[in-house]
Amino acid sequence: MKLASSIVLKALGILLLTAAVLKGWQLLTEPVANSDIWSYRPFLILTVEFELGLAIWLLSGLFKKASWLVSLMCFSFFSMITLYKGVTGAASCGCFGSVHVNPWVTLLAIDLPAVVALSIFRPGKVLPPRILARIRLRRKPMKALIRQFVKPLPSAPRFVIAACLGLIILGVTAPILALNEPLRITSRYEVLEPETWVGRELPILEHIDIAETLKKGTWLVLLYHYDCPDCGWAIPMYEKMARDLAGNEDFMQIALIAVPPYGRAPVSEKCPCTLGRLPETKEWFVTTPAVVLLKGGQVTSAWEEKAPDFETIIQKVTKFSKKLEKPRFLAPTNHLTYSLQYKEVRA
Repeated sequence: MKLASSIVLKALGILLLTAAVLKGWQLLTEPVANSDIWSYRPFLILTVEFELGLAIWLLSGLFKKASWLVSLMCFSFFSMITLYKGVTGAASCGCFGSVHVNPWVTLLAIDLPAVVALSIFRPGKVLPPRILARIRLRRKPMKALIRQFVKPLPSAPRFVIAACLGLIILGVTAPILALNEPLRITSRYEVLEPETWVGRELPILEHIDIAETLKKGTWLVLLYHYDCPDCGWAIPMYEKMARDLAGNEDFMQIALIAVPPYGRAPVSEKCPCTLGRLPETKEWFVTTPAVVLLKGGQVTSAWEEKAPDFETIIQKVTKFSKKLEKPRFLAPTNHLTYSLQYKEVRA
């Protein structure tokens, strides 16, 4: 049992070391979106350092009972996170950096088997009933409990070597990751930040295959990924908007732009929106759905992570429109009739 437990702990140490190296390499070579806690760079650096530290501990073989307990708690926590990502439709668990692995694969092939293996193969008898009874009777039960988990104590030279090695590795890798953030735009990839585009010409306009069309008139442009759950909700809503605006193309049109990698998107066969694509010549980092409102190719409004509803869009369109001598009446549509008066916006 002790040998099997030692093998399990060392195998998990190698797994954690691999995951930390892959995540660290990604942080040095690819930008992150910083859109939520799972893609927040400081959090990812902290995750890499934690996994490195735990991997070194497991591989050192020090304090096996304590390392077993920490590993069991960690992989139980990893299982909950992976389950959450799987339920929410995440494309990758994010455990291995640029190597994308489906959350369900990670949960069923790595996290849950690790929890089961740790539960079965323990480093000897972890706190049998008679020891627990003794601990309860002592004046300082917590101190006694800790003593049970750190036994047997390693030799001083072995402990010093392992501790110094771990501190050196963590002390070197942390500043390297923190001080070497990759560029936002290169020939290989580009980070898109729609909220910084307001008041400028659409920066990615030249890369979109329907650029000439988008340069004329007013356009609501949705950037989407085929596997984005929120995009799956937004696209049908915008298709309905396009149908409702039929006959009012001079007022506003809607375009759906696919962001690579391409896949089967939730776009209807007779989609009333104009369809376009960003090229696969580079990798595009953007939090979808990303929506921009264009007038003559200029960005007047932008939204990230959440697609605005029709009322919000109409308010933005009228806000940035020039004042007309007479109220402008939109042609009746199948579902609604709009009567909008454009007002001049003064600084």
